[in-house]
Amino acid sequence: MPKRVPSRAPVDLVEPAAPVPLAETAVDPEWRRILEKDGISSLYPPQAMAVGPVLAGENLLLACPTASGKSLVAYLALLRAARVGRTGLYLVPLRALAHEKAEELAKFEELGLKVGISIGDFDLTAEKLEKLDVLVATSEKADGLLRRGSPWLDRLGVVVADEVHLMRDPDRGPTLEVSLTRLRRAYPDLQIVALSATVRNSEEVAAWLGARHIASSYRPVPLKLGVYREGRITFTDLSVTEVAGPGEPVPRLVRTVVQNGGQALVFVNSRRSSEQTAESLTHTVRALLTPDELVRARAAAAELVNVSDEETEGIRRLSGLMPYGVAFHNASLTNPERRVVERAFRDRTLKALVATPTLAAGINLPARRVIVRDTSRYDDRLGMQAPIPATEVHQMLGRAGRPRYDPVGEALLIARSPDDEDRLLDRYLSAPPEPIESRLAAEPALRMHLLALVASRAVSDEESLESFFGATFYGQTLPLSELRHKFGSVRRFLEENGLLEPGRELRATRFGQLTSELYLDPLSAIVLKQALERAPIGVGPFPLLAAVAATPDLPPLFLRRGEEPDLLARYTDEAEELLVKPEEAPLDLEIEVFLATLKTATVLEQWIAEEPILEITKRFGIGAGDLRTKVEDAEWLLFGASRLSMAFQRRLGRPIDDLSLRVRYGVKEELLDLVRLRGIGRVRARLLYRAGYADREALRQAPIDRIEQALRSRKLAEMVASQLGRRSEGGRRRDESVPTGPPPATVRSRPTVRTLEEFPEGGAP
Repeated sequence: MPKRVPSRAPVDLVEPAAPVPLAETAVDPEWRRILEKDGISSLYPPQAMAVGPVLAGENLLLACPTASGKSLVAYLALLRAARVGRTGLYLVPLRALAHEKAEELAKFEELGLKVGISIGDFDLTAEKLEKLDVLVATSEKADGLLRRGSPWLDRLGVVVADEVHLMRDPDRGPTLEVSLTRLRRAYPDLQIVALSATVRNSEEVAAWLGARHIASSYRPVPLKLGVYREGRITFTDLSVTEVAGPGEPVPRLVRTVVQNGGQALVFVNSRRSSEQTAESLTHTVRALLTPDELVRARAAAAELVNVSDEETEGIRRLSGLMPYGVAFHNASLTNPERRVVERAFRDRTLKALVATPTLAAGINLPARRVIVRDTSRYDDRLGMQAPIPATEVHQMLGRAGRPRYDPVGEALLIARSPDDEDRLLDRYLSAPPEPIESRLAAEPALRMHLLALVASRAVSDEESLESFFGATFYGQTLPLSELRHKFGSVRRFLEENGLLEPGRELRATRFGQLTSELYLDPLSAIVLKQALERAPIGVGPFPLLAAVAATPDLPPLFLRRGEEPDLLARYTDEAEELLVKPEEAPLDLEIEVFLATLKTATVLEQWIAEEPILEITKRFGIGAGDLRTKVEDAEWLLFGASRLSMAFQRRLGRPIDDLSLRVRYGVKEELLDLVRLRGIGRVRARLLYRAGYADREALRQAPIDRIEQALRSRKLAEMVASQLGRRSEGGRRRDESVPTGPPPATVRSRPTVRTLEEFPEGGAP
C-alpha cells in the first residue's frame, strides 16, 4: 500500500468566518504578487483552511461548492512541487477543462513554470514532456503515460485530481480510479490533491487517498435555492418572490433577471429542447437589449463565420439567435462553435444561454440565475425517461452567482403542481447528493484495465492482481468477492481470444501488448483483428468502415424512425462483403444495433465522399459535433487497425493508412497528397484540385500568384510554398516536414469531449 503522508498541521482545522488577506497566509510572496495582479487579494475560508496542509506536502481532499476556489489550492500545490524540482500532473475529466486550467496556470509562467497539455490525440514528444513542470491531462492520457512507463513520471511530486467525484461516472470513473491507484502504488511519496463537489461520502474518498479531509459549504456569492410555481418562487429559506408579467415559466424567469442586469443559464434535458427553448427566448431578450448591447451581440454572432470553411446547422441556428442575446450549448455544436458561445456569455454579451446538463460538469460559466427546467432525461440504458441524479442537479444549480458581478445567485427548479413542488424540494433541494461509488466492476472496464496492468507488468500473478484491486476505491469500500469472480471470467475471455498467455503467470501476448499500447477495448481489438484476417486484397472502404463502426469503442448513432428499411436493404446488398457479421461472436449484436453501426459507417462513407457537412447532418439527423466525434473515433480505430495489420496482415497497412487519412480530412482518394500539406483540408484541397493542381508536385511548378488565386489567400499560398521548399516573394527558402499518414502516437486515448479544432485544414494537430 502507498505510504500515507503524515499530518503536519493540527488535526482539527477551524474554518475562518471571512476571507483571509493573502499577506496573512503562508503563500510565497512571489506567488502572492502574481495572484494580487490577477485581482486575488485574499483567500476564501476553505482556501485558507487548505493552504497550510497543501504547502506542508500533505495529501488533501477539498470538498466544497462550485466557484469556491478549489483550483487555486491545487495551483499552490503544483508551484510547491516545481520549486523543489518535482513535476505536477493535473488530471481533468474533460478536454475543455484541460484548456481552461492550462490557461489559468499560464499566469505563473513568469516564475519559470512550464505548463503543457495532453488530451485526445494531442501527444507531447518525450523531449517536450521532459521540459514541463506541469502537465494538464485527462485520466486517459495519464493512464497512457503509466502504460508506457514515461520517464517524466519519475520526477512526479504531486497529482491533482479535479472533479474526483466523477469516479461515479460509468465511462470516466474506472480510468480515474485505476490511474490514481497506479500512481499511488508506483510513487509512495506522491502528494495527492483531490478536488470534489459536495458529495455524501467525501470523507470515505479522503480515507482511501490517505488524505486530510476539508469540507466547506462556503460560497463567495451566496446561493438561494428555490422552486418556481405559478408566478411565485419559494426559496428554501422560506422567503417568497413574486415574478411579475405574463408568459411561460422560463421566459418569465429570464426576463426578470435580465431586466435587473443579470444573466440566465437554463438547463433542459435534450438538444432539441435547448434549441427550441433558446429560439423561444429571442423576443423576450431582444426587447431588453440596449443599442450598444445589440451591436455587441451582432459582433459576437459574426465570429461564427470564421470557425469553419463549411456551413453547419449549428452556425446557421446560432446566427439567428446570437444577435438577440440568446444562444444554446449542446453536443451537436463543434468545439469552435461552442467556444464562440462561451466567450460571448462570459463577457456578458449573451444574456441567456440554454444548455444540456453536460455543461454543468464542464467549464466555468456562472450566471446570476440558473433555471433547471427538467429533472428527468432519457436513459438509453433503461430505454425510458429517468430522474437526473441529485449530484448532477446540484452541479447545475451551483452555477448560480457570478463572483464580482452578482450579489447573490438564484438557483431554481420549476414545478408544475403542488405535489411536484414537494417532490423537487424533497429529492433535490433538501436531500444530500448521492455518494461516490466505484464503477470498476463493470466488465468492459475490468477487461481493459486488467489487460493493461498485465501488459505493463504492474501485476504478474493472481496475488498481485488481487493486491492491486484491493488498493482501489472499490477494494477499500466494497467486498472483493464480486471482483474475484469477474477476474476469472475476464481472464478466461482474454486468454481464449489470444490476448493473455494461458498458465499460472499473468503474461500478455504480442496481440495483448499491442492492444494495450493502442488503448483499445480488448473486444474492439478482437473485432478488428478478425476483420483484418477476413479482408480480401483490394477490400473497399465501406467494409473497413463498417468493421470499426461495429466496435464498442465507436458508439453507434441512434436510429431514427423510418431508417431501418434502407439500412436493412443495404445490409442485404453488402452482406457478402462485410467483415463483421451481426450474429457472430464475439459481438453477437441484435439486428437493430447492427443497423445502427451501419448507419455510422454510412455517415463516414458520405464524409469521405466529400458530401457537405450540412447535407450529412440533415440527412442523418445529427449535429456537426456528432459527426466530428465519429470522425475522430473512426480515425483512431483505423490507426489501431493499421498497427494491428503491421503485426498480422501487413498487406493491409497502406490501404488502411490511406483510409485513415481520408477519414481525418473527409476527402476522396484523389486529394490525399494535397491534404498532407499543413493548412490544407477538404475545402482548400478541392479548390487546388479544381484549379489543376492534383498533387504537391504540380504545386511546386505553379507560380505563387496562381496558388494564391486558387486558395483566395496570399498568406495560405506562401505557407504552401514554404512547405514545398520554395521561395515566396521576399521570403526565405524553408524545407518543412510533411505528414505522410496518421500521427505516430503509440497510445491514443479513447476520445471523449473534443477540444481540438474541428474539421482541421490540414496537417498534424
